[in-house]
Amino acid sequence: MIMRIFIFLAFVFFASGCSAEKTDVSTVVPVQITSNKQVETTFESFSKAVSEKNIDLFLSLANPNGIHLVRKFTSGTLGGRGPELSELTNPKKINAKLQFPIKDQTPYSIRIQFQELPIKSFTALSHQTLSAEVETLDFDTWGPFLKKALTGTPETVDRMPIMLSSANSKYYVYAEAQIIDDILVGGFAVFSMVDGKLKLVSLIELL
Repeated sequence: MIMRIFIFLAFVFFASGCSAEKTDVSTVVPVQITSNKQVETTFESFSKAVSEKNIDLFLSLANPNGIHLVRKFTSGTLGGRGPELSELTNPKKINAKLQFPIKDQTPYSIRIQFQELPIKSFTALSHQTLSAEVETLDFDTWGPFLKKALTGTPETVDRMPIMLSSANSKYYVYAEAQIIDDILVGGFAVFSMVDGKLKLVSLIELL
């Protein structure tokens, strides 16, 4: 009789353990995975929005929580460029010229940054990898990492389009940049997953 009770209790504990283990697995949050097709579609839409000044399309690509605008003078202030910029802005503030008005500063112009748009062929874009470190850093500190990723690439000779992605695929970047006298200048559109969709989360301008 005692042996039967022992076997019964052992079975109950085993069944409870299996149930708990099963519950834990079911609560795991799935990782968002960005497909190449999703990146291609997003980049092509961004290309069309900028080249055609399509505000509605641009807003559909923008992070609804805000776009982080960065403007840094890597080549110096040249005596009158004003202060650098790093701020989160409402994408709906963009005007018909694809500019974000900035108080007491030159408007933040997207078309000036990306003059090679529209993209002629997404599949033809060269691809470079950004350090995984950028995935935990503020966008206004990305300069050295962007420069490291682009150094030695033929695209930076003539400021031709190139794609970058962070090592763990958190960020995808469309870039038109140039390295002149060891100084990186150019424009960078940064995309990341927001609620299951690839969205424009930052624009970085290095002058």
